[in-house]
Amino acid sequence: MEQMAVVKSVQSNGMAQVSVRRTTACAHDCDKCAGCEQLNTRMENTVLAYNDAQASPGDLVRLQSENATFFKTAAIVYVLPLVLALVFYGVASALQLGSEGLHALFAGIGFLLGIPIIVAWDRHMKKVNGLRFHIVEIKKACSGM
Repeated sequence: MEQMAVVKSVQSNGMAQVSVRRTTACAHDCDKCAGCEQLNTRMENTVLAYNDAQASPGDLVRLQSENATFFKTAAIVYVLPLVLALVFYGVASALQLGSEGLHALFAGIGFLLGIPIIVAWDRHMKKVNGLRFHIVEIKKACSGM
């Protein structure tokens, strides 16, 4: 996944703190319309990135994340609870446990059991610095900062 970012600071260990502007799903400029603005509380994310392009503070850069880790995390966060809900529903249905409402309750329990797994995965990823970003190109150098 690639994004545009602005370098905020450069560290001596080869890393740079970059600010990534959050985009919307509708892909329009929310600064010009107040519709999405009320939904987004934080319009920028700040992350550490490997400064492969030797960018300086103020530079506009192209930031790239490692796709395998990104997609694995997305699958765990978005798909796992849904799969657990469907499995729990299917088991309750196959075992003919009560009415349809009870099957739905089992699906809800399966979904909720996915949440601690997501939280544990998030903690693990933060601990091992799992989602890594790389500055791969300087799009616009800023020499005045």
